[in-house]
Amino acid sequence: MQENQNFLNFNISDADKLKFRRIVLDVMTETINDDGGYDGIGRLGEKQMHAAIKRFICPDTSCHEIKIDGSAGCISKEDQDGADDKSEKRKTRKFVADVLRDGTVYEIQTGSFGPLKSKIQWILDNTNYNIVLIHPIAESKWISTISRDGSIGARKKSPQKGSLRDLAGELYYLTDFISSPRFSLVILMIEGEQYKKNLAADGKRPRYKKYELIPISLLRAHVFRGVDDYRTFIPDDLPEHFTVKDFSSKSKIYGMDAYSIVKSLTAIGLLSPAGNIGRAAAYKKVNF
Repeated sequence: MQENQNFLNFNISDADKLKFRRIVLDVMTETINDDGGYDGIGRLGEKQMHAAIKRFICPDTSCHEIKIDGSAGCISKEDQDGADDKSEKRKTRKFVADVLRDGTVYEIQTGSFGPLKSKIQWILDNTNYNIVLIHPIAESKWISTISRDGSIGARKKSPQKGSLRDLAGELYYLTDFISSPRFSLVILMIEGEQYKKNLAADGKRPRYKKYELIPISLLRAHVFRGVDDYRTFIPDDLPEHFTVKDFSSKSKIYGMDAYSIVKSLTAIGLLSPAGNIGRAAAYKKVNF
């Protein structure tokens, strides 16, 4: 993974995959307590995924968890004292960057993008930093079941496979930033492991508690650096004018996620309204 101007270049090599695997093992080992016992699978959740990716992005821990106070563009103290508008005063908010290096903030988000929307907007509005949002998707995962007595059953491959389509319902949170040259989205496709524990009494129907996904290996990365990169979500074989139902059928994105991604792609200018087909709203692709 090489440097490219102010952004990391996420061309994942075989060496990068080995590096990620070593980092995962290091992070996992840190959960062993002083007596040589294990602190518990329940601790091997989002914190471990987050820690592994953070160290992969930047092994220098002095660049981790850096407070951002907006000094690179925040309004002055004098302006703050004289500001009557509460929105102006809110510009003094402070955030913590997962990683800050070479003028770029790297934010690692394993869940929904919604909680990060205000943070990203604030950084873009009040600093000169670039910002890279990094999100892992489990392209494949293994499932292990823990019985009530603590024994772990056979490890099985999950039939569920993650893909970029998993972002369909999340892109709308990013539509205000996608056109910014200072914002990038990086999707890390990983292989993961998940444990689930049967909480039901013996003889009862199984009732499982799922623990957070543990990273195993890094497979590849998808990088989105501008509006046109998001065209990958638009099926090539759409008709000239199409409905959300047509888009859903071609893209294999279903339900509310299909409406959400069409709305997102329209908001960033890759689709545009095109009247109606019957009673349904119609859209067309925008070429530029």
